[in-house]
Amino acid sequence: KLFGITCYDENGSKIDDIINSATKIKFPHALHLNLDKCREIGLVLSRCKMLQELCLNGNRGSFREDMLVALFLEEGPYNFPLKSLDLGNNQFGTRELTTILPFLKSWEELDYLSLDGNCIDNEGAQLLAETLDTVRIRRLSLNRNQISKEGLSCILSSQNARYLTSLMISNNGDIGSAEID
Repeated sequence: KLFGITCYDENGSKIDDIINSATKIKFPHALHLNLDKCREIGLVLSRCKMLQELCLNGNRGSFREDMLVALFLEEGPYNFPLKSLDLGNNQFGTRELTTILPFLKSWEELDYLSLDGNCIDNEGAQLLAETLDTVRIRRLSLNRNQISKEGLSCILSSQNARYLTSLMISNNGDIGSAEID
């Protein structure tokens, strides 16, 4: 059991099996994360070997900087080939993003990053652009944040922006509705 919830992968394997073979883990938003739970998740993730998809979506307002450190940095760097990371709808801003971005550099195969529904502003977009200079994310979703045309310009001018095959950035500041393919 993890947080009082018995966790299974898509094939019905229990958490002990997941650590060795899971390719996808989704933690339900109903967990009401706290610092201890983040440490426990971090410990489980540190033992995973094959994880390709991680979803920590919808923990509205739960994440604080210390929790993200517990989740991403205390046990890291993780040793799995993550391709998809969904951190949408967690209502974190630039300070929390600063905690996550250095960690993304350890996943060379990261293809998809969702930061939808957070409070990322132009400063966060600038930091994300600097990370994109070293990481080749192909699909980036930034819908429902606080990024204006200025922040979008930073992202599009990053060195590796040419590798983006999809940039979703609707409902941000003065951008309105946009999807760039």
